[in-house]
Amino acid sequence: MADPTHIATKEDLKALTSANKIVVLDFWAEWCPPCKAIGPLFSKLAREYAVPGQLAFGKVDVDEVPDITQEFGVTAMPSFLFLVDGEPAAVDIANVGAGGGLVINGDNKVQMIRGADPRALTTVISGLGEAAKKAAENTA
Repeated sequence: MADPTHIATKEDLKALTSANKIVVLDFWAEWCPPCKAIGPLFSKLAREYAVPGQLAFGKVDVDEVPDITQEFGVTAMPSFLFLVDGEPAAVDIANVGAGGGLVINGDNKVQMIRGADPRALTTVISGLGEAAKKAAENTA
């Protein structure tokens, strides 16, 4: 599909969240080696799993838009956050398992992925992608 959307302003973020049910955000920094290491995987997953209107991907440079970074309480890079209907939300992915950089809430849902964890990122995004494809088929 498409590469992740570069989020440079709050308006960019609003446009992306308004047009898509779920948005996965990659909070990264130019000076962060783990961010550079996992960035190509995030872009590949975005191209593979994006579903227009259902699932989209964005990249937030923490130094470029610190207000968005602070709004979501991101303190470590890279961090991957999930927005559902424009709001931070935990996502329910079957058999994701704990470990690595996954931040799991009390309902066993993934709140965020903190750090460059390729396995966790691939597992969560592929699960979201499959759910988004099914949702798109049901609304067609």
